Amino acid sequence: MASLLKEYGALFDRVAAAYEANFAIRQELTQEIVFHVWQSLKHFRGDSQLKTYVLKIAHNRGVQHVSKEVKRIQPELITEDSATVSGADYEAEQAQQLNILMKTIRELPLSQRQVATLYLEGLSYQEIAEVSGNTQSNVGVMINRIKTKLQEALNHANT
Repeated sequence: MASLLKEYGALFDRVAAAYEANFAIRQELTQEIVFHVWQSLKHFRGDSQLKTYVLKIAHNRGVQHVSKEVKRIQPELITEDSATVSGADYEAEQAQQLNILMKTIRELPLSQRQVATLYLEGLSYQEIAEVSGNTQSNVGVMINRIKTKLQEALNHANT
């Protein structure tokens, strides 16, 4: 378990961040992801890389989390977590752009959100296709559309 957290802990945090903006709830989601990955490891057959396997489980938990949250009708004020910035203008701008990108990714439809976060994790189109259940060419089309949406969000924020 410790080696799993050491190797994939940051990855689980990033996946959870793609599905949840609220810090406290995101921490719970990360714990849920770790638990389900740990439970599922006994079923790993080695058909794919371990990283691909755990990402599929992590994203499935993220999708289930969003589905569950959408069904709840409890309006909450959700604020974006802001990065701690040392005060330099450049760092503040970088933090603002990161917040815009994460907010935009969270607003994507679930299928595109999953593809975006897998792409940002450095998976190949083939690996993304395996995890998401899409074809490799569909993954390519989705990534191009996602890049366009992210660029539009950044351009809109800079105007």
